[in-house]
Amino acid sequence: MVGIPLQGGNGNKIKIEKLILPGEKIGVIEEFLFGSGAYEERGTIRSQLLGDAKIDLEKKFAEVTPKTKPLIYPREGSKVIGEVVEVKRPTASLDLFKVDEHFINVPFTGVLHFSSMSREYAGHMSLAVKESDIVRAKVINMKNRVTQLSIQEPEYGVIFAFCSKCGALLDLKRTRLVCPNCRRMERRKLSNLYGQETLECT
Repeated sequence: MVGIPLQGGNGNKIKIEKLILPGEKIGVIEEFLFGSGAYEERGTIRSQLLGDAKIDLEKKFAEVTPKTKPLIYPREGSKVIGEVVEVKRPTASLDLFKVDEHFINVPFTGVLHFSSMSREYAGHMSLAVKESDIVRAKVINMKNRVTQLSIQEPEYGVIFAFCSKCGALLDLKRTRLVCPNCRRMERRKLSNLYGQETLECT
């Protein structure tokens, strides 16, 4: 592969955009500075990734922007949102569909253990969450490829809950969850952001 020419045919200073492969030569260090997506190897500027090389010959600056989107997946410390799909006495399983600020097409599975909550919910996980609830949680561990979650802090917990009897979205009335249809009252470990999260891609 050949490097990107540093001048147009008429000798004018121009901006160049070109698809470039990892390791492909962009130019030499004496000619211009480089930014993200590029690196120097023995005085030669090369691309770190498959992407669009953007060369500003007037400012003598080059960078490469990724052609493909970076893989988004939960990491320790990530803030995630998921739907509760199974509740057992000590644990609950969630299908995670949002990682930090990004919605993901293929959900990851997260596990919530009652030990990651306050003592008032230690008797049974169903006191804190129920199936179909939407939960905001924090990833606290990724050991053995298991995404372990916590909802102990105030911002984490159920952000949307549904009536166990009729399935309606529960309203938060002060500190109580109330069904607008059958007036049933239910309990959850609530996030202080209950009802405020946007769950649609924008």
